Amino acid sequence: MSRAIFQEIATTGDVCVFLDLSPVAQRLDLEARFPKVLATCRAEGFEPLRQRIPVVPAAHYFCGGVAVDLDGHTSLPGLFAVGEVACTGVHGANRLASTSLLEGLLWGYRAAEAAIRECETAEPPRAEAIQPWIPASGPEAADPLLIEQDWTNVRTTLWNYAGIVRTKARLERARGDMGHLYHRIEAFYREAPLSRPILELRNGITCARLILKAALLNPESRGCHYRVD
Repeated sequence: MSRAIFQEIATTGDVCVFLDLSPVAQRLDLEARFPKVLATCRAEGFEPLRQRIPVVPAAHYFCGGVAVDLDGHTSLPGLFAVGEVACTGVHGANRLASTSLLEGLLWGYRAAEAAIRECETAEPPRAEAIQPWIPASGPEAADPLLIEQDWTNVRTTLWNYAGIVRTKARLERARGDMGHLYHRIEAFYREAPLSRPILELRNGITCARLILKAALLNPESRGCHYRVD
């Protein structure tokens, strides 16, 4: 359904499609079945039992993208992954919604236990082994408008070129665009005083490039990764 919605929006240029509940609202007690959904719609100014609900698809970029063992260990020492982001091999490719409960609950419990065990036996880091952070010479914080614009570029590029429907040409275009943006953000990061927004932006562009690299290396459509070439 997400692919159909995506294609319809791309073809018509509309910003959304609409879900009409009126045919079933007279026959089913939607208030009892979906109280939170209805409350969310009303909080946004829509009366879902009488008005059409605007709908857009969503992309799960990191769904099952991080390989883990039975205790949630990744290939990076000290880093665990659980839930939808983890690739455990239990549910295969389609791992959304309730299918990820096993990973979230079981692997979350096992990862927590493993982390506790490792914390009890691991040596604490030595202060002298940690390289000191050298702050940038500039006194002013990073311009929030520059950060927001870079985020807009990352989000738009991933959505248009590496979203629900992917092609080799789109992915290669995105990889080139994100490579150029990465160098600009890296220079921005090195020059600006350390802050959470600039760190999140740097992490975001790194994740975007990893997603694109993995998508290009995988020509097979499976689960959320869908290619039409």
